[in-house]
Amino acid sequence: MPSHSATRLILLTCLLPMAAQASLLLWDRTEARIEMKPEQNEARAAYEVTNKGEDTLRIAEIEASCGCTSTIIDQRILAPGESTRITAVFNKGKRRGKTHSKLSVYLDGNPRPVATLHMIIDIPELVKTQPSVVFWNEQAKRSPRTVRISLDARYVDAISAIRYNDATLRLEQRKIDSRTPVYEVQIEPLDYSKPLRDTVEIEATGPDGLTGRGRIHVLSQP
Repeated sequence: MPSHSATRLILLTCLLPMAAQASLLLWDRTEARIEMKPEQNEARAAYEVTNKGEDTLRIAEIEASCGCTSTIIDQRILAPGESTRITAVFNKGKRRGKTHSKLSVYLDGNPRPVATLHMIIDIPELVKTQPSVVFWNEQAKRSPRTVRISLDARYVDAISAIRYNDATLRLEQRKIDSRTPVYEVQIEPLDYSKPLRDTVEIEATGPDGLTGRGRIHVLSQP
């Protein structure tokens, strides 16, 4: 049975070629930061890699940490001195705020990634509600809940509508500061003795006609 020293030596011997492969790849960048526009549904980032070694390498796989991101590879086989471009394609879907996708790059014969590419995306949240869920139960105090509504002033600057069911909810709105597009609303059920599952929808508009929407989910369980 091999000693601990012998086992460690075997492991190091196996890992050396992997480390050498990684060191022979030269990337123009491994991180991209993108700020999307409200109307954008897709964002792309390109990463260029060059084989600086003396052996031909093949990109076997690129594994994304999120199903929202796919990749396009110009060419997988890199002869010495050759370069290729990997393009990451991010689909926004219903995401808002900051998203971080990681792309792990694998070469043939190497079970470990030789590089991790980062795609950090900031998706504008035109109407932000804090908190986005308010609730009451038998242990909670039966009093109004306060929600802060913040508008992204780059795109929208005024609340144009707040839609809710006035047969089940009481709602009061006020502007916190006339100099900033920040509001507060107070919400409470009209009848605490009945179960409630409802939604308050906030719509905001900007000078260029852009519209943003946010939601507050309201739950009550007597």
